[in-house]
Amino acid sequence: MKSGTPSWSPRVEREKIRRLYLNDASGLLDSDLIQDVGERLFWRCRSILSVCETAEGRIPCPACEATIERSKDAKDQTIRCGQCGWSIRWGDYQKSYRHQELYARGMALAAHTFIKQWPLKVTPREKMGLIDRLIHVWHWENSRVHAIGRPAAVNLIEGSRRQVLQLLDRLSGRGSTVAEGGI
Repeated sequence: MKSGTPSWSPRVEREKIRRLYLNDASGLLDSDLIQDVGERLFWRCRSILSVCETAEGRIPCPACEATIERSKDAKDQTIRCGQCGWSIRWGDYQKSYRHQELYARGMALAAHTFIKQWPLKVTPREKMGLIDRLIHVWHWENSRVHAIGRPAAVNLIEGSRRQVLQLLDRLSGRGSTVAEGGI
C-alpha cells in the first residue's frame, strides 16, 4: 500500500517575474524564461486547485489523481485512495499545505483557465500574454484599493504581501517605471 505526504509546487521567485517583465519591456522575448515561468505557474495553479478541492471534501490522490471523498474532519482519520491504495492521516495531509499559500478559492477560475490554455499556446508571445493576464487578473482584483486582506498574487509569487504588491505595482507602472530602473 502506498502512503506519503504530497508535495506541492512552490511559488515563483520574484526575481524571475521581474526579469521576465524587464525583458518584455525592452522588446526581448526570452523563450526559455517564458517557458520556465509558465510551467512553474502551471504547476502552482494545479497545486492551488488541488488544495481548493480538498477544502470541499474532494482530495485529488497525489499518486494516481483519482478523487478521494472525505466525509469527516477528524485529524486522526486515515484517508485512502480506492484506486491505488495511497493513504495518509488527514491531519498530516492538512499540515502538508499549511503555510504554503495554497488555499486560494477566489482565484480558482483564473487558475483553471491558465491550466486549460497553457498547453495550447505555441509562440513565446502567446505564452507571455497568458502569463501576463494571469498575474494581472490577480493583481487588479486584489489591488490595495479594493482588497481586504491578502492579495491573491501572494499565492503565486514568493514573498510577503508587501514585497509582492511592490513588485506588481512596479510592473504595472503604479510604482517606479521600468525606464527609471524601478523594478
